[in-house]
Amino acid sequence: MPQQPSRPSTPPPRRLATQEERQRVLTAFERGDDWLTVAKYNNMSRAAAYWLCKAGDPSPPARGGARASVVKCTDEIVKAMEGYLDAECTLTLTQLADKVLEEFGVELSTSTISAKLATKLITLKQIRKEPTTCKNEVNKMKRFLFAQQLVEHQAKGDYIVYYDETNYNLFCMRSQGRAAKGKRAVVKTTPSKGKNLQIQCTVSVEDGLVLYQLQRGSIRMDMNAAFVKSIYEAVKNSETYCNFYGGKSVIIVLDNAPAHNQTETRLAEELGEHSEFVLLRLGPYSPMLNPIEGCFRVFKAKVKAFLAVHLQRMFDQGAFLSLTEARITLLEDAANSSIRCINRHLVTSMALHCQRAMADTLKMEDMQYGT
Repeated sequence: MPQQPSRPSTPPPRRLATQEERQRVLTAFERGDDWLTVAKYNNMSRAAAYWLCKAGDPSPPARGGARASVVKCTDEIVKAMEGYLDAECTLTLTQLADKVLEEFGVELSTSTISAKLATKLITLKQIRKEPTTCKNEVNKMKRFLFAQQLVEHQAKGDYIVYYDETNYNLFCMRSQGRAAKGKRAVVKTTPSKGKNLQIQCTVSVEDGLVLYQLQRGSIRMDMNAAFVKSIYEAVKNSETYCNFYGGKSVIIVLDNAPAHNQTETRLAEELGEHSEFVLLRLGPYSPMLNPIEGCFRVFKAKVKAFLAVHLQRMFDQGAFLSLTEARITLLEDAANSSIRCINRHLVTSMALHCQRAMADTLKMEDMQYGT
């Protein structure tokens, strides 16, 4: 058989001269010796030896990357863009390009700016609003006093419940959906969102969901006072309180919503002097100190899932006297079906999450606003 021509072997990669070898060539050149021969036996070509002797530096040349002379977006510009975003996080890429052009005289594309910001782990995020008075010294002191009292009640072993309200309407749905490429994700809705359904709810680490009540329309101060009284009675009659908290105080933590005004006065008239009953007010801007806020997030997710499955009920009057009654009943069914997600495990998890903010509050430090 005729022999097939052998394939040419790939030459081995050329080994670069080390700094010691380059130093030998440079030393020979400075002494006036035969530096080309020294270069030959130290893995250096004539061209590399000439460049070495001309530069006079035995350090290996930099390899890879862009040369500083051709880099438009320097580290100084990137640092300046970080400063722009620290001062105003809502600046667009086009606005950043304009500010760079104005300050440095360098014209950058939006894609370049986006890539440079990504190297600094700066990404596009949802905006969160923070009131300017949230972290002033007055409100920090009010939050500190609340946290201090709460810790004292915890040390005494009192029964602590967290109370708040939330609401939703027919427009309570997910803001994202799936659809084929080129098509919009569309959800058919009612012409108006209708009235809000209010949910008054109390939770505790000991029992999870303690008590809840649905209310059509707004909650007035007398309704709020009556519900707080029901909370106290429900806790006093609960099996957990009777078995483990006999003689201990019942602490109801609530915020400063308008409906909560005059609660102490109204309950003093109805309950009289009860040393076992204490209303503990949250400080201003303190949702991060109330575990029930995190429970409401989970509850709302369950409600959205329920309404998505029963979407057609919004447009079907059924046996009800009016379509409005059918729709508000749908909202109530969603609440009754979803409220059971608030259990002891969830409340405990949210309470532990709030302890991080509680520690910062007790140290009078700034903390992240929101839940």
